[in-house]
Amino acid sequence: MLRYVDVPKDVGLAIQREYARVGSEARKAKGERGKYIPVVAIVNGRSTRTTLVPAGAGLYRLQFNATLRKAGRADVGDVVGVELMLDRASRELPIPPELAAKLRRRPLLRKEFDRLPPGGRMQFLRFLLKAKAPATREKRIKRLLEILLERALLRTRPNRPTKNR
Repeated sequence: MLRYVDVPKDVGLAIQREYARVGSEARKAKGERGKYIPVVAIVNGRSTRTTLVPAGAGLYRLQFNATLRKAGRADVGDVVGVELMLDRASRELPIPPELAAKLRRRPLLRKEFDRLPPGGRMQFLRFLLKAKAPATREKRIKRLLEILLERALLRTRPNRPTKNR
């Protein structure tokens, strides 16, 4: 079941205005539209990083996901106080040095990596960063490079004409 809290309109508008004002050039450079607003939510004195999502008609919702419920020790039916602050910290994961070195030697793959949407890049990096053993990390880097190469080849392959039947 999806649990959420409707953000009061005046609070949502204030955070939206601040988000539009702060860092808008960086978001535009990355191609982000700014529909989802990164915030720090403080529930029952405990904080977690999360995102405000559009609810329509200029309103926002705060999804009360498992992380937020656990942090605030709250669940359905509980009355909680919620504070919201714009999260200005970067959410980008660092590119491990081993992967960065391989991407420097293969510009086509670096370009493909840079083309990944933010969520896709995060999935790639989380998959890689979970590997603790050097051998496992190397296998995962090899697989990620294969995937990037496949994506690059699909992008550069000319469209084949279709047969009319």
